Order: sequence, then C-alpha cells, then structure tokens
Amino acid sequence: MAEPSMIVVRCKNCLGLNRVPLNRIESKPHCGQCKTALDVPHAPSYATPANIDREIAYWPETLLLVFTSTANLYCKIYDALAHDLAAERIGKLKVMMIDVDAEPYLAERYKVTTTPSFIVFRNGTMAIRLDGAPKDKNDFIKWVDNLMNYNSY
Repeated sequence: MAEPSMIVVRCKNCLGLNRVPLNRIESKPHCGQCKTALDVPHAPSYATPANIDREIAYWPETLLLVFTSTANLYCKIYDALAHDLAAERIGKLKVMMIDVDAEPYLAERYKVTTTPSFIVFRNGTMAIRLDGAPKDKNDFIKWVDNLMNYNSY
C-alpha cells in the first residue's frame, strides 16, 4: 500500500511543524506537541497589515498573494480562480487576497501598480512575482503548479 501524500502545517500556538496526511485534513488534525487544532486553509484568506508578515513567515509551503481591485474585470476572473486553486490544493497552497483599494499600504509596500498582481512565497521567502493577468487561465494554473513543485530557489 502506498504511503499517503503528506503536507507540513505549522501550529499557530506552539509554532511546531506537523506532518499531516492529505487524507486526514478533513478530520481536523491536531498539533502533535500542544494538541491545538491545526489551521489548514480551504479558501483564500484576506491579508491585512496586522497579519501578513506572520502568515508569510509561518506558512511552510507555497503562499500566493493575490492583489486585486474591485474595478478591474480581470481581477474578478482571477478572484474566482484563486478560490478554486485554494480549494483544490488544500495544504499545499495558501492563497491570501489583498484588495488594493482597501489596503493601499500593502499595495505600496509590495510596489503593486497594476492589478491583478501575484507574488509567490516559499518558506517565507519571496520566490517570484507576476504583474498583470496572464492571457490564459490555464497558463496561470500551470505557473502556480510549477512553482509549488519546484524544490530550489
């Protein structure tokens, strides 16, 4: 019998790293050290100046920041795609949305001048960014998947 795929999740309470089988994510896994329920995101969360640094630093896998604007049609298309990616890649990809109209400080901090813009972090380090919407949604999905599977930066 093949070993189930494992993900690594950091406990928000004790900061310990936990290996969790993908098939046990729905059963609300707990930290092996402090027994706190582990937070495995199933949908995009919203970044604020108060939580962004902690979320980036403590997420051990791939984190995708999506900078959007309510006035941009491409942003609406990629918002839906970001929700789908977060749901389909539970535990491997964390998606954080940033509305540049509501959070101008974060847009300025990350030098976002066009929306949508995407910044990928791996293990707390910025790996790459993409400013503007790709022409094809499938190209964007392949781009994200390639970054998730790449082992060295």
